[in-house]
Amino acid sequence: MSAANGIWLLGDRGMLGRQIVVELQKSGIAFAASDREVDISDWPSLKAFSSGKKISWIINCAAYTAVDQAEIDSAAAFRVNAAGVENLAKLAAGLGAKLVHFSTDYVFDGRARRPYLESDPPRPLSQYGQSKWQGEKLLTANCPSAFIFRISWLYGVFGNNFVNTMLRIFREKEVARMVNDQFGSPTYAAALAGNIVRLIESGSERYGLYHYCYGGVIPWFDFAACIMDLALKSGWIEKKIPLLAVSTSEFPTRAARPLRAVLDNGKVVRELGFRVVDWQLNLKDFFREKALLEKSQP
Repeated sequence: MSAANGIWLLGDRGMLGRQIVVELQKSGIAFAASDREVDISDWPSLKAFSSGKKISWIINCAAYTAVDQAEIDSAAAFRVNAAGVENLAKLAAGLGAKLVHFSTDYVFDGRARRPYLESDPPRPLSQYGQSKWQGEKLLTANCPSAFIFRISWLYGVFGNNFVNTMLRIFREKEVARMVNDQFGSPTYAAALAGNIVRLIESGSERYGLYHYCYGGVIPWFDFAACIMDLALKSGWIEKKIPLLAVSTSEFPTRAARPLRAVLDNGKVVRELGFRVVDWQLNLKDFFREKALLEKSQP
């Protein structure tokens, strides 16, 4: 770890973590990274890894994200998303480090008819949402120098996410069914990672809670349809398949999803100068990034 910047990235092998690694490397910024070998819910593990290191920024991409499984094993979700985040908050405060943490639109019930502001009261519908909200509260109570970013519909070239799943379904299935009554704003991991690295480079101290998403509000069905169109144009699939619209009630899941958890991104643009564009532009960038990644593979 460089004494000059002292960045510690947790969860570096997840979708967002891997993307932040790419952006840090592009910027030539030295950093230390960890994943499952450092359990954020285990205080001795965190202390052991951080011992003897000069840490000025902690970026937390470690999280329990199995939304439906959390309804069965809520203890696991709260252990990571709440107790683990509390550990990081106390560690960052003790080190005098700045902490970047990611939360979710699932802290809301999705019943509002307008985009949610940071000041709106959370009302999570699921154990996953509850655990993330609890983590936010514990972080705020224990670390004054924290940035919390609530994000929605995250996707990227790495790992399992909606776009990569759709590409697999379009190649393997004869027909696809997609809900048409859950609305949101897709968030492209590469663009988010770029903004986070620029935040670190700026040395900002505008701590607090921020909503982060991109322009436009769409249902999952429209997002899937656009993915299919761009995948065909980009050569990722050979033909279109029928895409059928269904309601949430026809596609039951163990955990309830917010039907319209759209976030207002005005504050993150005003206060931090984050760059946000229309979601369709980001999706085009995703396919360009995926093509470059494919070419770089041995």
